[in-house]
Amino acid sequence: MAPPTADHIRAATAALRNEAGVWDAQAGELGKIASMAEAMRLNRIQAGVFQLVFDTYTDVIDQVVGRSTEGVERIGEVANTLRQVANTYEQEEAANLHKIKGLY
Repeated sequence: MAPPTADHIRAATAALRNEAGVWDAQAGELGKIASMAEAMRLNRIQAGVFQLVFDTYTDVIDQVVGRSTEGVERIGEVANTLRQVANTYEQEEAANLHKIKGLY
């Protein structure tokens, strides 16, 4: 297999960084869910006649907010990993490590 050209490497790392941007955008969308769920939170007075289900309702809100917040963090980690992979690939190419290790 022929080694990749500089253009191939730029295209590959740009694709990784673009994909990281998509993950970041999705993290923002997921963060909106947590905000919307939080806005639905009621206190006991607001719950009125629905006192019997108030605790369950609150638990559901807590779970949606918690899982959405956790999802935002994990999605951010995926985006950061994609960027790190692109950076590492560029650094290894600059140092000719792929050629030295016989990867191509």
